[in-house]
Amino acid sequence: MKLYYALKKESIALLRNRSALMALFIMPSIFILVMSLALKDIYKEYTNANIEYLIVDLDKDKKSQKFIEKLKDYKNLRFILKKNLDEAKELTKNEQYKFTLVINSNFSKNLYKIEAKDLLEIYTSPMTKAHEKLYFESKMAQKIMALKIKKMVDSMTMYNDSVKASTLSDMIHTHYLYKSANKSDIPTATQQNVPAWIVFSMFFVIIPISTLFITERNDGTFARLKAINSSKFILFISKTIPYMIINQLQLAVMILVGMFIVPLLGGDRLEVADVNLLALLVMSLGISFGAIGFAILLSTLMRTIEEASTIGSLSNVIMGAVGGIMIPTIVMPPMMQDLAMLSPMSWGLEGMLDLFVRNMGIESILFESGVLILFGAVSLGLASIFYERRV
Repeated sequence: MKLYYALKKESIALLRNRSALMALFIMPSIFILVMSLALKDIYKEYTNANIEYLIVDLDKDKKSQKFIEKLKDYKNLRFILKKNLDEAKELTKNEQYKFTLVINSNFSKNLYKIEAKDLLEIYTSPMTKAHEKLYFESKMAQKIMALKIKKMVDSMTMYNDSVKASTLSDMIHTHYLYKSANKSDIPTATQQNVPAWIVFSMFFVIIPISTLFITERNDGTFARLKAINSSKFILFISKTIPYMIINQLQLAVMILVGMFIVPLLGGDRLEVADVNLLALLVMSLGISFGAIGFAILLSTLMRTIEEASTIGSLSNVIMGAVGGIMIPTIVMPPMMQDLAMLSPMSWGLEGMLDLFVRNMGIESILFESGVLILFGAVSLGLASIFYERRV
């Protein structure tokens, strides 16, 4: 009975705080729309690296011709042969092509040397991005190494006609194990931003929870509850359940925004047909419990509403920035990717990406959701200690 009245009190107080409720739904919806549309083309550069470039062959030997033939294997790298180097460089400088690849005159002479130097020159257009340049360089280096390795293998088998040198495709077979077609580990802008801002919005409950918590502490509500032997457990549960319901409503609204509103404005549609709904519910409840536990912990530590709002907002921004919400981990350097694991938002986001991008099942998110539940439980345990000191 005490729990019932505590839940009733908390629900009434929550529904009266309309401005906080609006912020919980409108703020992440706006972020999803803005970020999904603004970053649409950036994510496509990672998933569709189609590059047109020019080749100028100064070597004009069989080895350079063989190298050029090998470059045709790259279906997403299309080249045009040019004879005039100055013309090719001018076209590249004017952004008509991303690169001019120059096969130097000593290419054939130096190709099979142990210390092969100055084989190629690459001229890059002014607006070519760094990741495109690195991608192009790696593909050129790959073909050069393939030629050198083939030459080495041929030299070892030249006296035995029965031995046939294996090709790369003979030795290695790569298969992508996605549950649905046309899936990639690199999400679209919408697939990244909908889960990201769902996680961020769930952690944003720190503002309404702390506001109400500190108000009730200051006006004597907690003292009266303690006087009638109402336990901390009932108090914390009464604050957890209503906000967990709010978090699930946030989840539904954010998904609908990604499915219907983002495509209307020209963004990529969020596909949910292959998402495991049970896994999504488990992951969402794990994120929600972790977020609410952390919010209650901060509420017990703060003395004023202003202090709680400032510290709560700052902690959310820091966890979001480090955890891949604002800056996706796929573009972070390795050190920052390791640091992201310290943010509970990172665990929530990874679990959501497993579901929305990789279409994995419930077993794939048990660890992430377990980490968040443990984080929430530890936060509530610490909150109970500080609560005794404050009331």
